[in-house]
Amino acid sequence: MNFAYEMTFTGPVTEKSDVVLVPYSKEYQEQYKKLYNGCYHGMREALGIKPFDFIQDDSFFAQGMENVYLLIEDGELIGSVALKCNEIDDLLVDIGYQGQGIGKQILLWALGNIGAERVILHVAKWNQRAVSLYTKCGFEITKTFEIR
Repeated sequence: MNFAYEMTFTGPVTEKSDVVLVPYSKEYQEQYKKLYNGCYHGMREALGIKPFDFIQDDSFFAQGMENVYLLIEDGELIGSVALKCNEIDDLLVDIGYQGQGIGKQILLWALGNIGAERVILHVAKWNQRAVSLYTKCGFEITKTFEIR
């Protein structure tokens, strides 16, 4: 069975982020599609969730992108996160940039910009690197559920 966690952060944020994210812009649509599919493909394949590349066409971009923020370095999209009310969603770091602390910086940026006291996020149990990062940054597992 495949499981995921809901994790909750009640603060306070004790570190500041060193990065600045900008609102999603359509000029980065193809880079975002590549980033999103690249980050989730391995997990979706390991868990048997089809399609393995979730973004199949441009209909994905029809709504909700106003909540997405991008980390751009030298014109290249290297990470992103979505802020939805009190939820941090789709925190992504390009595979070539993982392991350099960028995920933590994006998470800290999100916590500093979400404007909620109680923040939640969801993460697949399979993604132990992310679970470890979120735990180190003050999140606690509050629910476990099956991924269908």
